[in-house]
Amino acid sequence: MEPADFSAKPIVSPRGRVEQAIQARRGVKSKSAKKGRSIGYTRNPSSGEVHVVGSIVAQLMADANLENGVSEEHVRYRKIAGRGRRNILFVVDTSGSMIGAGRLALAKGCVISLLSDAYVTRTRVALICYGGAKATLVLPFTSSVEMAAQRIDNAKGGGATPLLEALELAIRLIDSVENEPVEVVVLSDGGYSRPRGMQTDKIIFRFGEYCQKFGIPIHFVDSGRGGRTAKRRAEWLAKTLHADYRTLEDLRVDNDDASPASSSVKDQ
Repeated sequence: MEPADFSAKPIVSPRGRVEQAIQARRGVKSKSAKKGRSIGYTRNPSSGEVHVVGSIVAQLMADANLENGVSEEHVRYRKIAGRGRRNILFVVDTSGSMIGAGRLALAKGCVISLLSDAYVTRTRVALICYGGAKATLVLPFTSSVEMAAQRIDNAKGGGATPLLEALELAIRLIDSVENEPVEVVVLSDGGYSRPRGMQTDKIIFRFGEYCQKFGIPIHFVDSGRGGRTAKRRAEWLAKTLHADYRTLEDLRVDNDDASPASSSVKDQ
């Protein structure tokens, strides 16, 4: 199925830089992760560690006192040698339920548009598709946005919805870049297969907890038809994943009515 023509707004993480740093300072980052060699401080939060002296200096240089502590705009982070690369993992539902009404074509078009933004910002991308009998790592993290666009273009749709297997693949892939910032974009209509003997809801919840623990934002893009029942199902899945919820229509460049902040359901 050919991708639809779709111009998407860039997805920006809603998590505050200070929140990420606080999580890191509390030790939620992997204990096995190497701290790396500090070469100064920066506004870029990729290290996840606040540079205390740098933050104080930045505030004082702005002629602001420290009576109420360091404000968010003046927070600085440890600049680590060789670190700072951003990664986005796309997890795309290509099951049979996505084929109706051209939803899969729209989802593909949305991903390709977001890939264009990733190219501009020199972001590495990876792609997992799930549909039919299994989830597939279509492309590990790469700087080749052209290759990623070609792979999503060629992805076929149909069959069951093995979301659980896709989340397991995602964890293994994220673990492979533990020292680098990662964001996850899930495009789904909210449906998923429920294998016998598996506590599916708990598995989904654990993935959300894993990403929250390690400061990995999840953006859930509802690619369904928009019916009331389907929308509730997608919103529940986004909430269980601790994700920010948007619809494909929210992301259209020509749709300025919806803002990412007003679409978030993760704290409801």
